[in-house]
Amino acid sequence: MDNLKEKEQKLLESLVRLDTITDLVVNSKKKIIDLQEVKAQLETEKNDLGVKLSTLENENEGLKSELKELENKLNADDTSNQDLKEKILKMEQENEELKKSISTLEKDLESSRYKIIQAEKNKDEVSKRLDELNQEANDLLGSDEW
Repeated sequence: MDNLKEKEQKLLESLVRLDTITDLVVNSKKKIIDLQEVKAQLETEKNDLGVKLSTLENENEGLKSELKELENKLNADDTSNQDLKEKILKMEQENEELKKSISTLEKDLESSRYKIIQAEKNKDEVSKRLDELNQEANDLLGSDEW
């Protein structure tokens, strides 16, 4: 009987081991299923992140384009401002030259005015003297002294 008990004991132990193995297999299958779900979730998250990355890269390229356009515009504005500054400087120089010319012309005009006044005085004196000479000539012609 001992043999039978021993066999029974071994059989029970085998059954317990088999139950343990079965539990391990069932738990392993559950873990595999859980891991597959986690894998699927990670794949979905990876795909979502890939889409977000693509979107961000597109936005980044758009922003880079806008930045380049702004830089070009600023450079154009700087160039335009520099051109305007140069034109203003040139106009200021021309203005200074014109002021000098006007000053010279005003001096010449003043000199000409003085000369005209002098010429008018001389003309008046000559005219007076001519009138005197005419008067004297008339007086001489009108007298019997000849």
